[in-house]
Amino acid sequence: MAVLATLQDADVLPPEETPEANRVIKLVIQFQSAFMKSSDPTLQRFLSQALATQEEQSAGDSLSRFRALGWTSEVLEALNRQWMATATDQRALLAPGFRQFNVSLEDFDRLMGLVAKAQTAFMQRGQNIHQVFAQRRREMPGGAP
Repeated sequence: MAVLATLQDADVLPPEETPEANRVIKLVIQFQSAFMKSSDPTLQRFLSQALATQEEQSAGDSLSRFRALGWTSEVLEALNRQWMATATDQRALLAPGFRQFNVSLEDFDRLMGLVAKAQTAFMQRGQNIHQVFAQRRREMPGGAP
């Protein structure tokens, strides 16, 4: 999965085959499912608000691409920005929607922390997460452009 490969390239993942590494794999899968499949209005509003803040693509294009292809670096970046901008009491409103997918607010905070660390690591190397993610996605079986 391109997300995990990108995080690995940034050296922010825990060592392979550890309980923590397995947890991160679960988080990537479960949160993708939550945002793609949940009918919870709070989760869908959070996603829509996050995508509305993007500068390069329209929110509708990003949402359509996400629903068709899964995670994109743009969606991850937008969710991280939205998460950081959301007050703690407003974050708590996401908990019921997350629970339907067996994940928590703390889990989402963990995943968003990894995304933020990856962005920083890539910037320090003169790269950006979008370029690395796009390359990793192309390398995946059935890779998308």
